[in-house]
Parts: sequence; structure tokens; C-alpha cells
Amino acid sequence: MTKVVWQEHDATPGEERAAPPPVAVYSRIRIAIVLQLLIGATVAAQLAPVPSHEARRSPTPTASGPRRVVARVNGVEIGSDDLDAALNTVIPQTSYHQNVKPDKLDELRTKALDGLIDEELRYQEASRLKIQVPPIEVEQALDRARKSYSDSAAFERARRESGATMPQLRASILRALMIRKAYEQVVESKCRVNEADASGYYRDNPARFVLPEQVHVSVITIGVDSSAAAPAWKRARERAEDLARQIAGGASFETLAREHSSDESRLKSGDLGFVHRGQLNDEFERALNGLRPGQVTPVIQTIYGFHLLKLVDVRPSVQKTFVEVKTTIMRDLSEVRCTQAGADWSKRLRAAARIEILQTPAAAGRIAG
Repeated sequence: MTKVVWQEHDATPGEERAAPPPVAVYSRIRIAIVLQLLIGATVAAQLAPVPSHEARRSPTPTASGPRRVVARVNGVEIGSDDLDAALNTVIPQTSYHQNVKPDKLDELRTKALDGLIDEELRYQEASRLKIQVPPIEVEQALDRARKSYSDSAAFERARRESGATMPQLRASILRALMIRKAYEQVVESKCRVNEADASGYYRDNPARFVLPEQVHVSVITIGVDSSAAAPAWKRARERAEDLARQIAGGASFETLAREHSSDESRLKSGDLGFVHRGQLNDEFERALNGLRPGQVTPVIQTIYGFHLLKLVDVRPSVQKTFVEVKTTIMRDLSEVRCTQAGADWSKRLRAAARIEILQTPAAAGRIAG
């Protein structure tokens, strides 16, 4: 087998960097969910919830055959079983062989291996930074993991089926918490947007915070099956035009909507509520142009049949105040900045690491299959 070594930069050429202390980690007890509970949605995007692995394990047989080393990260092995477990968090084991095309499966394996490499690098960085996690935090996270199941019995059943002991699960949670704290220290502490940043963004992008004009509309629909013959369309048009004449003569639009409309809005007397300009289909938008509140459109034809619209009210566009949008700006800008900062962190870790790809993910999958 050809050995491929990816080494973008080695801090000490000719020397292998010492691996961090081993932490036994089992992933098959829904570790992705555990990490989501620990990390939260935004950070989880940075710290991809892929299964961790046990550092420097002895090869052990797996369901698909003997364990093979597919990569090393600063000397720490990633095995074929780690890769299988990572892939299984993305695609259910029971379905991916049947439903995913081979080239797509190879692509997913490559992504899974990349995730495992990044996760190992983050853990090694957390160890280098001497990140400490009090035991109480591990227990609290374990309790949150338990509560993600319907009851404690379901949790225990999943744990036993995974083959993970409670010490192994605690070690897995400890590792996840170390990675999270390293992320908070290295990335999140430097990418969070403050109120002054948000104020500057609001000042520079006022058009982004304009609430568009809204129209309050009611509708009557005389529906026609799109495959119906011409006579059916003719009869539907005649019904719609008759309703238009009744409305012009003073009949209640709302009453006629309740009695004749085939649209579900008839249950609300045809009321569609307020919608932004541009959200309705083109035929409706054109028909509403130039109407004043209280006026009704001529009969409109669409692929669904014939319609009458009543413009009930108009709300002009409004510039939102900074106070109204401050929280949203701070959240969204922080997410964008942290996403980039997290990606930069991973690049720095990879640049300083010795990463050996001993077997391509695609080859590992073909051998395992």
C-alpha cells in the first residue's frame, strides 16, 4: 500500500510531536447528539460533531474485519472503525450502502476523515493549552445527554447497545468539553460582535433594515383542475365574473368568499392577512398595483382557476430602529465572524501538524465492504 504523508509544516523538522495524553472515547452512543447538547448549534458548526477515538489504541477487530489505521495525526492513530463510526453519524448504517451512490459515499468518507482529523487536532490543542474541565461539568453534561432520551431506561439501553461503559462515556464528554473550551478561548472570545460593532454595521447598511411595504389582502378563488377541458374553465370564469358583478352591486366580499370560494382561506372569509409586496404570485401583484384600500380587482386567471382580490389595507415601508435589530445583528455577525475564525483556526492547526493519510477513505470503504 502506498503511504501518503501530508506535511504542510512541522514545527520541529525531523521530530515527531508528542501526542497528548490518551483519552478513551466511544462514539457509538449518539456522540453527535451529545456534542450538540454540549456545544450548541453555532459552535457545533465549527466543531463538527464527529465521533472521537481512543488515542494509540491497539488494533481490534470490527464488524467489517480487522481494524486498520487509515491516518495518523501527530502520531495519533485514526482507525477504519473510527471512520465507519464517523460516517454512520451522517448516514444511517442500515441505509447508506443501498441508497448512496459510490462516488457520493467516497466523498462523504473523505469529509468524515477530515472531520476526525480536525477533531483530533482540536483535542491536541486543548491538551497543549492545558484546558481544565471540572468533574461537575462532565456530570452536568452527562445529565443533559440522559435527558435527551425519553427516560433513563432508554439512555441505558442505548449505552449498552453501543458497548460503551460509563467511564468511557464520561471520557468522551470530557474530550468534547475540552474542545469546546479551547474553541471558546482561541476563537469565540475574539469573534463575538459587541454593540459598537453592531451599531456601525447598522449605520453602514440601512437598506438591510427596512421593513417592506405590506398589503392586507382577501381573496375569492373559483378553482379549476389544470387538466380540465375548456367548458369547465368557461363555467368557472362565468361564476367569477358573476361574483364580481355582485360585489360591484354592493354585496359583501367576505360573505361571498365564505359561500363560494374553493380556497381554504374561505374559512377566514378569504382573509390572507398582511403580506410583503412581492410575496404574491405575479398575476396577483400586477392586479393589485394601483388599487386603493377597499377596492377589488377584476377577475384574475392563474393556473389554479379564477380569482378576485380585495385590497383591505396598506402598511408603508418602515425603517427599523437599531434597538429593534441590535440583538439580531450581533447574533448574525458573530456567527459569520466565528465561522471564518473557526475555519482559520483549523487551517493553523493543520499547518503546524504532521498528518499521514495511510489509506484513502474510498479504499478503506471498499475493503470494509
